Amino acid sequence: MFLTIDQGTTSSRALLFDENCHVIDSCQKEFNQIYPDNGWVEHSPEEILSSTLFCCEKILERNSERDIKSLGITNQRETILVWDKSNGKPLYNAIVWQDRRTSIFCNNLKEDGLEGMINKKTGLLLDPYFSASKMSWLIKNIDGLKEKASKGQVCFGTVDTWLIWNLTKGKVFATDVTNASRTSLFNIEKIKWDDDLLKLFDIPIQSLPEVKNSNDLFGESSLLSRSLKITGVMGDQQSSAFGQFCYNEGDVKSTYGTGCFVLANTGGKIIYSEKKLLSTIFYKIDNKINYALEGSIFMAGGIMNWIKSNLGILNNISDSSKIASSVNPESKVVLVPAFSGLGSPHWSSESRGAIFGMSQDTGKDELIHSSLQSISLQTLDLMNAIKSDFSQNNIELSSLLKVDGGMIENQWFIQNLSSICNYQIYKASMKESTALGTALMSGIGVGFYSGVDDLQSLSIKRDQISPSMSSNLRNDIILNWNKAVKLTIEMAKQNNV
Repeated sequence: MFLTIDQGTTSSRALLFDENCHVIDSCQKEFNQIYPDNGWVEHSPEEILSSTLFCCEKILERNSERDIKSLGITNQRETILVWDKSNGKPLYNAIVWQDRRTSIFCNNLKEDGLEGMINKKTGLLLDPYFSASKMSWLIKNIDGLKEKASKGQVCFGTVDTWLIWNLTKGKVFATDVTNASRTSLFNIEKIKWDDDLLKLFDIPIQSLPEVKNSNDLFGESSLLSRSLKITGVMGDQQSSAFGQFCYNEGDVKSTYGTGCFVLANTGGKIIYSEKKLLSTIFYKIDNKINYALEGSIFMAGGIMNWIKSNLGILNNISDSSKIASSVNPESKVVLVPAFSGLGSPHWSSESRGAIFGMSQDTGKDELIHSSLQSISLQTLDLMNAIKSDFSQNNIELSSLLKVDGGMIENQWFIQNLSSICNYQIYKASMKESTALGTALMSGIGVGFYSGVDDLQSLSIKRDQISPSMSSNLRNDIILNWNKAVKLTIEMAKQNNV
């Protein structure tokens, strides 16, 4: 048995897997979203920890007789925390990956011509999405933090580091390569914190964690009622690809949670995108490294939460499939969900949400339909970008798109996704690929599995979905989408002149 923490953007979960990839037990606890200002998103560090511990203890309590071999951690990436090294107390709320408060700072660095250097070292673009600018903001806005950080008296860490620190009662201050690679401070070729980037963002190296392999030992969970070896630590999207068995060059997966993330395996080589995709570390096992290209959509399932909670026009998100099916497929209503800007391949941090094509006949059903449609269309943008980059680098992209996440239960969406992307979709019968990936990595960490080759013998039942939309209708939908995105980006530029 392998216990996995899946610490996400809106909730913390703990799942117990057996050696055959089956979920034996699970527990989930939501926590508060904090919006102090326009475009700012924060979480309480104490709530992240308490909700995680609550879920773990429930699993341990209900499975006290089971032999649990290890504890793995997968987490929301780019979210950054800072705490006092002497007592472990947070010095500010966690600044979430969705947060846009550093937009001006990032734009200034772009104007100084620094994005190319950052991209070459990290594989990332200059955007508030990543952790470094958030750390820089904290350094500038918390009194005395810069001096304390330079003396090694504070800890900066992503969510995995915060959890490991607390689970080991401050004995281990570490992260893994997949999380480190998302900070904009980590050199993905040299596999270490980069001196030039630390200087640029004014982050003292004394305040940063040790960087380990994904399957390394990260200490023992002395804070829980049962001591477990902590091994198998990965950022959520890398873990999802690992749980989707994307072990071959060209394999590609897409995860639909609060956001959407498409990740394509590039093997042992770094591919620098010409389409504004991200080059990132997929995993590192026993010092063997594997890279990937990644595209990020900031709003996927988050759109449906907005439709339900903010607009109040959807009682249950599960009803959206039936509602979308009832709408005329030729509807001209287009929603561009740039609530926190647009991610890959557009990267327009100033853009904001927009709706086009409404008429007197437009009602709530059309808004729900266009919301789901926008997720498929954003995925198409990413798939087209990946195809182009792979073609330039003589890599053959798989003809199958493996999907997971909560939204794959929506039948209208998953069929629409296949039709819009014109792709064969492999839908995992078990939607917990993110947690599974970490469980498998944890199994490698404790020696239960010998490595990736050993995992190939495992299998997960999948459903296959094929495109079913006429080419004329598909082309019209894509044309309207492209026009709407272009207008959204142009409006943002005009508003910021």
